[in-house]
Amino acid sequence: MGEEELAMVHALQVQPRATWSELAAVLGCTAATASRRWEQLQASGTAWVTAVPGPRADAFVAFVSLRCAPGRREDVAAALVDDPAAVTVEITAGSHDLLVEVITPGPGAFTRYLLDRVERLPGVVGSTVTIATTVVTEASRWRLDALDPGQSQALAHGALPRSFGAAAARPAARHLSELDRRLLAELSRDGRMPWQQLAERTGTSAATARRRCERLLATGEAALRCDVAAPLIERPVTVSLWTRVPAADLSSVARSLAAVPSVRFIATTAGTHNLLVILWLRSVDEVHHLEVDLAARCPTLAVLDRTIALHTAKRMGRVFDAAGHSSRTVPMGPWAIPA
Repeated sequence: MGEEELAMVHALQVQPRATWSELAAVLGCTAATASRRWEQLQASGTAWVTAVPGPRADAFVAFVSLRCAPGRREDVAAALVDDPAAVTVEITAGSHDLLVEVITPGPGAFTRYLLDRVERLPGVVGSTVTIATTVVTEASRWRLDALDPGQSQALAHGALPRSFGAAAARPAARHLSELDRRLLAELSRDGRMPWQQLAERTGTSAATARRRCERLLATGEAALRCDVAAPLIERPVTVSLWTRVPAADLSSVARSLAAVPSVRFIATTAGTHNLLVILWLRSVDEVHHLEVDLAARCPTLAVLDRTIALHTAKRMGRVFDAAGHSSRTVPMGPWAIPA
């Protein structure tokens, strides 16, 4: 990806539904050029805007580490890719063969999915479940370093009226209707889908589609994020660190780690380890350098286990080809599975 494409992605990370005119003003191009660049990125599976469960989503998040029979890990991954509940599927190197992030409407749905589906797949010989208790930071907050602070601030300032910015009071969350689920499923395919097109696909009016989507984003039920094919931004190595921190230090350590540029995801967990940290790195040899840096930042943090993704078959509903490009979308668990 060139500098212009990286800047486009960074701009849409700040404001995923910015207008072409707003993007053009920040990127120093015409609206037509901004539109054309984005269409090329999206069509090639290089970058995309998608809807994901937000910080107040009614969702149960767990990480399932699978051990597979020799030669079966690709078969198991392929079997899970089309499951709405299995939002992320990675073939890994480490103490397990696959790491699957599962999101369901609640613990009951998760238990049924684990016992009736995952553990019965041919080739699965064992599993370990880690339940996320709090998601501290996730990839909608992660940024490329392609815009200067003034450009980012200009986009963020323009986003406030439409996105019900952080200073505004959040409306109360409510139970998702069938229309809400349809809207979010479509936005997971294309988070920049025009309101009229979204309305036509979900059987409602453009005004209703916009009003409901803006409320879902404002309440934190959903979030929009601009994501990118990791190999194309020279961060092809995904590392998961399973760590333990004294309970009294957990919040402060999590906040400190959230400021590390390579960190994409942090969650507190219930288990032997109590903090999961997922990072995007430029090379495998960065892993140990990073752990040294984390130890200096957070002396009470102990890394108990680490896994490296050999291939990401699916990430937050996006299915990838062998080169790491997005090829299609599977709507995610809490929106595709009835509560």
